Amino acid sequence: MRRMTLAARRARIYLRRPPKPRWWLPVVYGGSVLASVSAVAALGFWLGSAGLAERGWAAVTERVLALSGGLGLAVREVYADGRVRTDQSELRAQLGIEIGQPILTVDPDATRTRLEQLPWVEQASVERLLPDRIQVRLVERQPLALWQRDGRFALIDRGGAVIDPDVVDRALGGADPEAHYSDLRVLVGEEAPQHAATLFALLSTEPALWTRVIAATWIGDRRWTLRLDNGIDVLLPERNLLQAWRLLAAKALDEALLERAISVVDLRFLPDRLRLRLQPTALQDSKA
Repeated sequence: MRRMTLAARRARIYLRRPPKPRWWLPVVYGGSVLASVSAVAALGFWLGSAGLAERGWAAVTERVLALSGGLGLAVREVYADGRVRTDQSELRAQLGIEIGQPILTVDPDATRTRLEQLPWVEQASVERLLPDRIQVRLVERQPLALWQRDGRFALIDRGGAVIDPDVVDRALGGADPEAHYSDLRVLVGEEAPQHAATLFALLSTEPALWTRVIAATWIGDRRWTLRLDNGIDVLLPERNLLQAWRLLAAKALDEALLERAISVVDLRFLPDRLRLRLQPTALQDSKA
C-alpha cells in the first residue's frame, strides 16, 4: 500500500467538516429570528407607504410567526412550578398553549392574566425560553379560615379574599377526599375576613390558648367574640386586646379557669379584671 503523501494528508484534513461549537445553534436561531423581523419591518414600511398596512399587516405577521415555528421556534415543553391545589385541567385550559405552536405567538402577559383568574392562583409569571420552552411559576393562595355566611362556608386567604365557595362545598361534602379544611377556624360576620389575619397574629402570641380557639365572630364592626373548643365564649374588648388575651392565658394556666363550669369569659370592661358567667347547670347546682 502506497503511503499517502504529505500534501494528500493535508488535503484530507482540510476536507473534514469541523465540529459545530456550542454557540452555533443559538446563533442560527437568533439569526433566523432577526432575519424574519427585519423582513417584516421592511415589508411593513412598504405596505404603509402603499396605504395597505391595515389590510396586510395581520397576514404578514401571521406568516412570519408560522415561519418562525418551522425554523424551530415552536413550543415543545411547558413547565409549571408551584402548583399544589390548582386543578391541572383548569390550568391547561387557562394556559391555552398547544405543543407545536410557534412560541412567539404565546403572549406572556395575557397568559399571566388568565392564570391569575384561577381560584387558587394569587400570582403568576410566564416566560418564553427560546427556542421551545414555556416556564410558568405560580404562587397559590394560603387558606386562613372558613367564612360562614348565609348558611354556607367560603374559604378565605390571608388577605381576606374568598378563594372559591364551590371548592369548600366539594370538600365539606366529601367529593374531594384530598382537601380537608376541618382544622381551619370559622369566621362569622360581614367584615370578619378583612380583620381575621390581624386577630390571628395577636392570638398566636399565646400558643396554648390559641390552639383552643375554634371560631371568631366580628361584632358590631368593632370587636371579636371567640368560641373555645369546650364551648366557652370569650368576649374580647375593642382596645387592649393583647393585654386582655395575656390575662386570660395566665388565668387559664395558673388557675385552670377554662376547666370550670363557665359559659362566658367577659374581658371588655377592665384591663386587669374579667367577668365570668356560669353554665346553667352550675347555677342550678349552686341553688340546690
